[in-house]
Amino acid sequence: MSNLIKHHKENSILSISLNRLDKKNALTAVMYTELATIFRDQVADINAVILTGGPDFTAGNDLADFLNNPPTDSDAPVYEFMRALSNCPVPVIAAVDGVAVGIGTTLLLHCDFVYATYNSLFRMPFINLAVVPEFASSLLLPLRVGYVKAAEMLLLGEKFDAATALQYGIINRVCNSENLHATVTATAEKLSAKPRTALIQSKALMRRDAEPLTQRIAIESEIFSKMVAAPEARAAISKSLKR
Repeated sequence: MSNLIKHHKENSILSISLNRLDKKNALTAVMYTELATIFRDQVADINAVILTGGPDFTAGNDLADFLNNPPTDSDAPVYEFMRALSNCPVPVIAAVDGVAVGIGTTLLLHCDFVYATYNSLFRMPFINLAVVPEFASSLLLPLRVGYVKAAEMLLLGEKFDAATALQYGIINRVCNSENLHATVTATAEKLSAKPRTALIQSKALMRRDAEPLTQRIAIESEIFSKMVAAPEARAAISKSLKR
């Protein structure tokens, strides 16, 4: 591992920090590989992941590195990272300050909680680089914000601020830079106290592809029936009865 990505675990929380501050955390192939490895290998015993970047979340791809290492097949480091993040079984909390460009914005659509500061600026400039949207943003963004707003964001590729991101449901909350860490940590600590199996199964259900209502009820019921008979649920229910 290089020093470009830092991570540590504490109290069932995995914290990951982008650490290329002099380049506004512009992401290289090496950084994508490290992020993919962390998301795959470090989540087996935790309840939440915090992803942060310091004064700037990320300026997106390092364009020089991108030209030298273009993602030409499905094994490219950036695609490995995309798969690892989107398949993360536990909630991912993003802490955004400063710029969130390109993948810095599209990855937020795969996080479960996103907190940003008043200084945050978001942009998906793919059209300006003569490429198309990435990381399923052509699907997820219209579902999240509506087609016409998604068209504005993806086909014009212009900046938008935290207030706009909040209005359209891309982020959960806007806070001051000095409160960002405390806000994110508070949510992570709440998640760390939740029953892990229920947390994972709840996220998996919400992340499933759309299906008929009756089929979803049947799937939930099957999982519910198995879990309610398990020791973890019986202990939690018994504890509630004693309150």
